[in-house]
Amino acid sequence: MAKQYDVLLRLLLLGDSGVGKTCLLCRFTDNEFHSSHISTLGVDFKMKTLKIDGIKVRVQIWDTAGQERYQTITKQYYRRAQGFILVYDITSSRSFQHIVKWASDVDEFALDQVQRILVGNKADEEQKRKVPKEQGNKLAKTYGMEFFETSACTNCNINESFTRLTELVLHAHKKEMDAFQGSINKYLDMTSLEGEQDKEDNSQKACAWTTTRDYSQLNLLQSKYPHRLVVLGFPCNQFGYQENCSNGEILNSLKYVRPGDGYQPGFTVFEKCDVNGTNTHPVFAYLKDKLPYPDDDPHTLIQDPKFLIWSPISRTDISWNFEKFLVGPEGEPFKRYSKKFETINIEPDIQRLLRLTKT
Repeated sequence: MAKQYDVLLRLLLLGDSGVGKTCLLCRFTDNEFHSSHISTLGVDFKMKTLKIDGIKVRVQIWDTAGQERYQTITKQYYRRAQGFILVYDITSSRSFQHIVKWASDVDEFALDQVQRILVGNKADEEQKRKVPKEQGNKLAKTYGMEFFETSACTNCNINESFTRLTELVLHAHKKEMDAFQGSINKYLDMTSLEGEQDKEDNSQKACAWTTTRDYSQLNLLQSKYPHRLVVLGFPCNQFGYQENCSNGEILNSLKYVRPGDGYQPGFTVFEKCDVNGTNTHPVFAYLKDKLPYPDDDPHTLIQDPKFLIWSPISRTDISWNFEKFLVGPEGEPFKRYSKKFETINIEPDIQRLLRLTKT
């Protein structure tokens, strides 16, 4: 299937509850406007593809809850964004005053080189205006941001604001994203183990695979979604030296040892690679940067020092076999799961992603 984009970018909408972030998002992605809606709970997202300077850019826009009780959740997403849209309501002086707080959060929690714009929303409600346009311009200049006044209701400056931020992010990150994409494609092209099962005789070494259940469930998920899900397995010998066989022995070990009983993976298994330490493969360096810890267990790392056989050690390190990453259809890491999270229980998240990206 031909790739539907050249570059994937993530943008984050920030601002107080009620300023119209969800309305902006729905207008931009679906060209819809709803005068009333339920407040966002935690984080949600939508996607849209833009063409900028001949480049197809897939934009993933995350809509965050503005309520204080969700701040711990939403701040976890700051490091995963390349661009931020700071939104206030022109009819609310309080929401405008809080932009300083939102900008401070971006400075504290986001990565370097992130791009930001300031948006004053609900420009259609001029008769209720509490924040003069000049104040918005002045604040934007103070933070080095471009400024737009928008209306999701009348579709004023919606495409212009989102497109401009996408342009800023694209120009700031184009070189490194191109380099990363080349690394991913080269790795996937060169290291698949398919076809290598006959290169060596039956394994003389018993590779101590961790969980028969997980292998069976990986096959089950792949068979349930044969056209829209791709399961990839990456063997690693950094966890108790359990994967000390050669690449050619891996598939035979699966077939005859564990799970055994003639088991054959219904998904692609790659050559061994390091997922932690100095020689971490770029694929896993990227995944861990985007998802620093498992969503279901953000605190646990390997507790027995004898198993920490790599260096340097980082809190974002993968702690054991069968940590799992769910990656969206556009290549963006979506969620990370600990070794304790049963593989089959990822299915609701898979279904959600497929619904969101259905074409």
